[in-house]
Amino acid sequence: MQKIQLNKEDLEVGQPLQWPVYAQDNELLLDKGQIVQSERQKHILLTRGLFRKPTDEESKTLNNKQRVSLSSPFTVLDVIRQNVSRILQDMNRGQDSDYDHRVTKVASVIQKLCYENADATLGAVMLDQDAVYTQVHPVLCAILTELLLRRKKIPAEDRVLYLSAALTQNIGMLTLQDILSQQESPLTLDQQIAVKKHPAVGCEILKGMGIAHKEWLDTVLNHHERPDGSGYPNALEGDNISLYAKVLSLADIYSAMVLPRKYRDGYFVKKALKDIFIQRTESVDATLAQLLIKELGIYPPGAFVQLANGDTAIVIHRGVKQADAPLVLSILSPRGSPYKNPQRKDTKHKDLYGIIKVIPRVQGLELDKNSIWGLGK
Repeated sequence: MQKIQLNKEDLEVGQPLQWPVYAQDNELLLDKGQIVQSERQKHILLTRGLFRKPTDEESKTLNNKQRVSLSSPFTVLDVIRQNVSRILQDMNRGQDSDYDHRVTKVASVIQKLCYENADATLGAVMLDQDAVYTQVHPVLCAILTELLLRRKKIPAEDRVLYLSAALTQNIGMLTLQDILSQQESPLTLDQQIAVKKHPAVGCEILKGMGIAHKEWLDTVLNHHERPDGSGYPNALEGDNISLYAKVLSLADIYSAMVLPRKYRDGYFVKKALKDIFIQRTESVDATLAQLLIKELGIYPPGAFVQLANGDTAIVIHRGVKQADAPLVLSILSPRGSPYKNPQRKDTKHKDLYGIIKVIPRVQGLELDKNSIWGLGK
């Protein structure tokens, strides 16, 4: 559905709406003729994303422009990563700003990318070998949070707050996180103490920056709690941990496994999912672990794999009916030579194109992500 985002001038408190308005996922929020009751309701609707359908004339104007902009998420992801880094640095310095609006606006854009092309959005993050870990980690956590909560049928306007929590989860250890992402030695005692304290410290920073949403704050505070009570800062167990904190915890664990650090490549994604499945009921919620595997498939977009015919390929679309049979793009021949015209292969044809194993990402390979996903043309 084509959509036009609404701004504050489009809504008048106390006046009937001229058209139905929708959330990011096309859920009808208010029908034509309904009334926005207060400035607070108006503010919440606008910060969480609000859209209407275009008129026929507007549709004609939007068609070509929208096709290009919505089909190419890669530049948008670069901007998102830079914006998140800037917001967190501003928070860390105590700079005065409207962080509620700034963060939820980024969260809404991530929602939009996931709705329009989740495979390309996931793949673009996984293939970005130049991104700084501490910049891309919160973005991947937000993407995973969006996909899992959408699976749980949480309304789009509510999901924005939990994506915002994902983006700001480590504000309490921002400087330390940069150090740890490059540190090869074990954590010192002081570092261990700082890590254990960072959820509570982060909550206080967010409150000081004007964040008052209980859902957002509680999710940041509890995203390191574990079902078996081994987490921190309060050693909560089982149902004492909210769904949203459990989702962010799982996203955080998976993201930390699969994203590369300076001193190592990420885990092979299949191993990461296997480890998460083994940890279910202890470090991660069992139901959510199964949901993550169902959502991502065994071979998520952006993973490098070797096929039965010897080709090296990139996973570009998750398996629809078979978790172990995604659509891939063959990029290197069995001899390691790049294909001039890479070909899409359906890995459900096991004898020819079945996946033999996940392999490390191919270094130094120039990749046009738009071409890989057939976008932006």
